[in-house]
Amino acid sequence: MALSSTRASTRTLSHVLLSGHNLLSPPASTRSTSLTGPARQSPSNPSLTPASYSAWLAAVGREADTEEPYRIRPAGIAGGGGHQLLAYRNYEGVDRVLALGRNETGQLGVGFASQEGTRGLVEGFEGDEVLAVRAGVQSSYLLVRDGDSTTLYSMGNLARGRLGHPALFSPQQQLDEYEEPRQYTLPRATAIQLPEDVGRIKQIEAGFEHLLVLTESGDTFGTGCNTDGQLGLGSASSDIYQLTRLPLPREIVKEGGVERISAGADSSALVTREGTVWVWGNSEYCQGMHGEKIDQILSPLAIDSSFLPSNRRIIDYRCGGSFALALDDRGSVYSAGYGALGLGAEILQAERPQRVEELEGEGISRIRAGWGYAAAVRDAATDSALFSWGLNTLHGRLGLGALPPSRQSTSDPNAPPAVPTHVYTPQRVHLPLRELGLDGSVAGRENPTWALGEVELGSEAMWVALEAQEEVD
Repeated sequence: MALSSTRASTRTLSHVLLSGHNLLSPPASTRSTSLTGPARQSPSNPSLTPASYSAWLAAVGREADTEEPYRIRPAGIAGGGGHQLLAYRNYEGVDRVLALGRNETGQLGVGFASQEGTRGLVEGFEGDEVLAVRAGVQSSYLLVRDGDSTTLYSMGNLARGRLGHPALFSPQQQLDEYEEPRQYTLPRATAIQLPEDVGRIKQIEAGFEHLLVLTESGDTFGTGCNTDGQLGLGSASSDIYQLTRLPLPREIVKEGGVERISAGADSSALVTREGTVWVWGNSEYCQGMHGEKIDQILSPLAIDSSFLPSNRRIIDYRCGGSFALALDDRGSVYSAGYGALGLGAEILQAERPQRVEELEGEGISRIRAGWGYAAAVRDAATDSALFSWGLNTLHGRLGLGALPPSRQSTSDPNAPPAVPTHVYTPQRVHLPLRELGLDGSVAGRENPTWALGEVELGSEAMWVALEAQEEVD
């Protein structure tokens, strides 16, 4: 939730926080030995830590871009299969996108592919404003406003049609049944040709190898892998190479049309304006919330919302791979499927949606589902909070503290408490407010104003934007 300046004597500062594998960490020879403050940059961050993105922008020749007022764009953080995108607006009011991580198929959009991880600014797009960034497996997407219209860009691996460029990867190149997909790289952001009369795009979402697009008129399009019916076209085909309109059931139109879409792994979903959820694609773990295992849901299928208390409706639904989350209009969170359900150590699989009791009363306003873990956000100005649960990593992507001690340190009585590999119920993530001078302890800033922005669950790290206002002398 972005802050807006109300007085000329204040300025808004953007901070990027991360937990897990820090792709922004400098080489070992140049890391700071400081134990506190934003200067501390470690490759592993088991607690949410300020990231020194300014050092990386300097490394690509854009140090000046961090001069104030530097702003992380709303919906400006995307985590894919080992790579990350951060969209920002520099002091001149120009939007750019920093990309870092794996780049073997050009998914960073920096103009080349590389076998080693790298970083740079995305090349090839233009427009007035970056509206959204998304990332899948070996693919990245940008939604850009250009005047009164929107342009959708993609980059990375052209195989399987996930980038939506049939002229660059022809449908005639479809794979045989047992043929492995080959890599055809598109290392620069390239505009996708949209079907005629599409109009402005409202939302984009990416699964492993498929892309969903929602227009402001309520039309939904998809491209990419469709082996589990994740494009909702009524059949399971190998690949779709261009944005294709989904034939939505008439009931969706009667409910006011599509409010939002979701994609994750090999599953897809939409929420209507009246709060009905329709799911399609893979539901072999009951992650479709239909109460039964369905390997392939070929067309949008409405879920039974009888698990909701009376007079409530679903306002958000997130596909998390083998599990899914739903949020109702009273702040209750529900989960189904297998894995990061947040229902305790005894319930790792749920055929029907169950309420996540640990989040009751927390005022949850946003949910996020990643590949093996999940998060929930309370947006309440300086009473905002972030919760996470699910599978941790060796780098500590859940942001809940110390990692399990090594064999050499198990006998150390001063070793920090270990965080289990799997966290079964939502836990509150500590925000580094003191490091950022936002805990009220700094003279002249006893009543700091801040809010949480975008929260993104990448495969190796959780990324959080935080915006703070401070007075200008």
